[in-house]
Amino acid sequence: MKELYTVGHSIYEIEDFIKLLQNNNINTIVDVRSTPYSKFAPQYNKELLKQYLKQNAICYIFMGDTLGARYEDKGLLFDNGKVNFKKVQETKNFQDGIVRLERGIEKGYNISLMCSEKEAFDCHRFGLISEFLSKISINVNHIYPDKIVQHKELEEKLLKKYEKKIPAVDLFNPDIRIEEQLNLAYELRNIDIAYNAITKEGDE
Repeated sequence: MKELYTVGHSIYEIEDFIKLLQNNNINTIVDVRSTPYSKFAPQYNKELLKQYLKQNAICYIFMGDTLGARYEDKGLLFDNGKVNFKKVQETKNFQDGIVRLERGIEKGYNISLMCSEKEAFDCHRFGLISEFLSKISINVNHIYPDKIVQHKELEEKLLKKYEKKIPAVDLFNPDIRIEEQLNLAYELRNIDIAYNAITKEGDE
């Protein structure tokens, strides 16, 4: 089965971040930040990070232009200005990015998507990218300092978080499928974390 990883750089010291990648045999970082710079952790600015990774035989690829979370196009936004992940997933730009990931996996690269948010659950790498990848049968593993969390585990967390807002199987809704519950829960998460093109706040 095809697989890849995700990781958030947070404010880790660069040496600790490199070790985290090496411990998980990552040889390729795909940067999915729309803006590949950090004022809180400048060691993750694009040029510096690329240099650090190269020194440790890890390839750096920027794909924030295809798999990033920030959009201004009104056709990709909810009415409140937040980015609509489902609409983004339908764009050729996003799908071209996914194809590029698939080709990298097929060539044998051990890839980790990278964004800034430490917690994948709070990041578009979960709600936008990994959600799409899981539907095309790519296994996603989320890297944390002390563990690997399977994508399915985060989906269970997702259902738990929004259980009061999504339909449950009961006497009145006996035919509710897990896919329907997940789709609605993902949409609710999308609305909670997405970048807002009006306020300029939200997910990286």
